[in-house]
Amino acid sequence: MTKQEFIALVKELLAEENLDDRNQDLQLVRREYKYIVNRDEETFFDQDETNKAVALFNELAKKEPKLLVSPLEEKKAIIEQARKLLNKKEILAANRELDKLNNDFRKVGRAGNKEQDDELWNEFRQIKDEFYAKKRAFFEELDKANEEKRAKKENIIERAKEIVNNIKDIRESNAQMDALRKEWKEVGYSGKGDEYLWKDFTRVMDEFQEKKKERHGEMLKLFEERAAKKEELIKKARILLANSEFTDEEIEKVKALRGEYKAVGFAGKDKDDDLYQRFNEVIQKYFEEMKFYKD
Repeated sequence: MTKQEFIALVKELLAEENLDDRNQDLQLVRREYKYIVNRDEETFFDQDETNKAVALFNELAKKEPKLLVSPLEEKKAIIEQARKLLNKKEILAANRELDKLNNDFRKVGRAGNKEQDDELWNEFRQIKDEFYAKKRAFFEELDKANEEKRAKKENIIERAKEIVNNIKDIRESNAQMDALRKEWKEVGYSGKGDEYLWKDFTRVMDEFQEKKKERHGEMLKLFEERAAKKEELIKKARILLANSEFTDEEIEKVKALRGEYKAVGFAGKDKDDDLYQRFNEVIQKYFEEMKFYKD
């Protein structure tokens, strides 16, 4: 390669924004540079061309520092970087880095004679083999862990279905389902198929919400029925109070009303307290008047 050709190539490389695809040209520049600067007995014109070539090479070296490193040193540096990856815990990130180093190693080109190149390649390949063995072990452990996680999630889905099919107390069922949501989150990602498990779980959760609405409607209806029964008992108590004669039979009827009222059950937070207060006032008044009458 003449100096003029060398200068033209370096200028072309300097004009490039990205040199990733110009590795062969960079190797050529690095190889030819040592011949250009070591030529003896140059004319004034030749020396001027040499100075231009050196200046351009130094400018390119600022852009691509690897030009100042020999192929041998570059390959050794790549091998050391690969060796450090053996101790890296993030296997997937390390694998990406090793792939890049493998590509870089091949791009360097010859680092010396064939025996030396073969020795460097064997050293690099041994590191790769050791890393890939570690990678295989990592994925075997990961598959085992993911299998256990999937089993846990399948169990959570079954327990969620049981809650849906046996809703008695909405508040208690809500607490149980919240606990399952938390447990699901703690299990974490379970690998391939995780999205299908999540769909199954959310389907059960949606069914739970529908059942809750149905249960809520049933409870409201039940509360209305209970409230109506309690209103009827209040009415009976008032009749007994209005027509009170305080006979033994009548007193037993009033006492029985208390048991009937209690047996009706809760009538909803909006009405139950008011109903009880009204019922209790009538009963208390009856017994107060009975005491006055008896005395």
